[in-house]
Amino acid sequence: MGMETRTLGWQVGEDPLPHGVTRLLACRAFRRGDIPAVRRFTEAFGSRTGIGPARLADFVLAVSEAASTVTAAGPGTARVRLWVTGRRAFCEVRGDGPLLRRTAGGAWPAGRPGEEEALRRWVLRRVSDHVSVASGPDGTRVLLSLRVA
Repeated sequence: MGMETRTLGWQVGEDPLPHGVTRLLACRAFRRGDIPAVRRFTEAFGSRTGIGPARLADFVLAVSEAASTVTAAGPGTARVRLWVTGRRAFCEVRGDGPLLRRTAGGAWPAGRPGEEEALRRWVLRRVSDHVSVASGPDGTRVLLSLRVA
């Protein structure tokens, strides 16, 4: 799947951004194998919006971990949206696959140890000011923000 990029506007029916979005918006569709391209996309976005080097490195790491979290369960498609409001950078990653869950006996699915998922969440909490992760029948969503100024 080729990566789709949009930097302005939304199609009818897409989720609106939170009130007060004042700076550049970027959106890209991707699959699990596209995570390195998502990192480059995020770095380019952050550079255009003036995020300083130290916070930009944190933002790129957080977006990468969010993208990995959303695509970890399988080969589904996902979308990353990036925007800056005031002094905060935001990222929303949505995927059509479920979040990894432990089985009824408490074990992780075969071949997918829970340590990897736990490490991703630890990194997300460590570098982001706010993180929420939700999973349901429609897929998985990670929303995060960082103070950048």
